[in-house]
Amino acid sequence: MPRDASVLAHRLAHEAEAVCRHYLSNGRREGRYWLVGDARNTPGRSMFVRLKESPKGPAGKWTDYVAPRVMLRPRAGRPFCEGSAASAQHNLITSGRVA
Repeated sequence: MPRDASVLAHRLAHEAEAVCRHYLSNGRREGRYWLVGDARNTPGRSMFVRLKESPKGPAGKWTDYVAPRVMLRPRAGRPFCEGSAASAQHNLITSGRVA
């Protein structure tokens, strides 16, 4: 099965733009990237997907940017955003990969 997953990952990366057009239809191509609000397909420019392999990484690699001011906003009396959706989203950003 790992080999099948690897083959699928390579095929999806090869067709990154078509995958984005289908699943992230509220986004648009801008240069070498597909820009969209987030993985839930909301309109915007926060998440970007690399469409072609480059020295910076493989095609299909995505990053969802969270502004630092969002990360530092206190929530429910806790310092910063500990345990919030913003900190979980930040943890996803640091990995920059889809499992």
